[in-house]
Amino acid sequence: MPRRTDLPAPARTRPRAAAPLVLLALVVAVFVALWAASHLTVAGQQADAGAFRTLAPLHDVGRDVAGALRRGLPVACAVVATVLGLVALVRRAWRDLIAAVLVAVGTAGVAIGLREVLVRPDLGGYGYAHQTFPSGHVAVVGGLCVAVWLLWPWPSSRAVAGWAGLAVTAVAALASVVTYAHRPSDVVGSLLVATAAAVAVAWALDVPSGPAEARPDARPGDRPAPNNA
Repeated sequence: MPRRTDLPAPARTRPRAAAPLVLLALVVAVFVALWAASHLTVAGQQADAGAFRTLAPLHDVGRDVAGALRRGLPVACAVVATVLGLVALVRRAWRDLIAAVLVAVGTAGVAIGLREVLVRPDLGGYGYAHQTFPSGHVAVVGGLCVAVWLLWPWPSSRAVAGWAGLAVTAVAALASVVTYAHRPSDVVGSLLVATAAAVAVAWALDVPSGPAEARPDARPGDRPAPNNA
């Protein structure tokens, strides 16, 4: 019986690398170490309080601008992510869209949950007494910027989108510290949460998609082969 030759080629999946899991474990370990050092030690609480004194000149001259950025950046990032999400729907880039939603929601949810669970004992009245680690605002901006990177429809410039998102997240982090809304450790903790979410989702769902996978008419056999194939 002759073999059919008009069937699509079987999909070739890339082997799952262990490096992202090692990176994820490292990020989680750094997060725990940061919380323990900055919240459970006198030296760490002193360092956080000292950072406020260092940034006092910026607070005096730029708190209005920083406050506007702190309020506006989450909204602006949400608008961009929503537009790119609609584009992903049209492109039928389902995995990228699901990954973006998971990262954005997961980063904010984990950050808010951790803030309710973690503690900051009073070791001498260094700074304000409230437990604000990690920052919810910075987590929202960081998660949305990762979502924008995942949804970016032009693979050739995705790296530029990633660097731009990192810059926007850094501005949001600085604005939160300048306005005295969060300690430096809070914003660094949020960056680590966003990084962990991005690494975990990218590894689990194998995203972002390549050029061939993003085309609405792409066939299973169009997926790029692994380098060692």
